[in-house]
Amino acid sequence: MNLRNRLLLFLLTCSVFIAVSSLEICIAQDSSSASADPLAPFARLIGGKWYLGETSQVFEWGVGKKIIISSSYFVSDKGEKLVSQGNWFWHPGEKQLKGYFVAIDMPVAFFDYTTRFEGNKMINALKSYTPKGKLETYSEIFEFTSDNEYQWTLYSETPTGAKKVMEGKFIRKQ
Repeated sequence: MNLRNRLLLFLLTCSVFIAVSSLEICIAQDSSSASADPLAPFARLIGGKWYLGETSQVFEWGVGKKIIISSSYFVSDKGEKLVSQGNWFWHPGEKQLKGYFVAIDMPVAFFDYTTRFEGNKMINALKSYTPKGKLETYSEIFEFTSDNEYQWTLYSETPTGAKKVMEGKFIRKQ
């Protein structure tokens, strides 16, 4: 084999080595990302009760910190009444945070959440179903303004774009 062919073979071998090494690095990075705790951003909600007017919410870790349990209450002079409960979890097949909730004494019976975190915001794509099965779509944003406050905003998804439906500030009390 002449010098030119040896040089080409060497360069080809180097290129393959670099490509394989890069692929191994990418796989290692993907594996470390997958092993990172996707529920970690929920930690800021855990502890105490969050209040907005006549509503309160409690967020707790579930089994092995693999699930977030969320309970919502109506607060009145007679005490608190549990009206909604559900869970958020990492869906390994869909590779996203999902949440499923049921409700009573509301115009909505079932909520289907797809959730992501961006900076100081929790952003939820939300499908809600009435007791008769009518689907309505919303987006819901929790914007954390401090360790003990978040601005909550609910938008209805309409054919002409998002329309603000409700908003308020939740405050945590221990």
